[in-house]
Amino acid sequence: MPTTEELKHVALNAEKDLNSHQAKQGRAKKSDSTLESGVDEMVDQRFSQPTGVKYGPGSAASGSDRLVIPEDEGGVRDDRNRLARAGQFEGTGGPED
Repeated sequence: MPTTEELKHVALNAEKDLNSHQAKQGRAKKSDSTLESGVDEMVDQRFSQPTGVKYGPGSAASGSDRLVIPEDEGGVRDDRNRLARAGQFEGTGGPED
């Protein structure tokens, strides 16, 4: 088990790496998906654990009750095969309580 100091050192190095000019701007030719989305999927190779990079509709946090909740984040489908919207999860015990 790593010590607290080792974990802080790893986190500091990761932050330096991700905040570097190279990481933000890049110098190599970018793939079409990177150019379209603005997200470099090759970042996954820098981490030992799998990461989940999302872009497009539904990728950002929002306060909207109409936002669709993806299945991989706990969303469920109704009888018509539509994904549930965030507003359907409000009620007793919800974030407002």
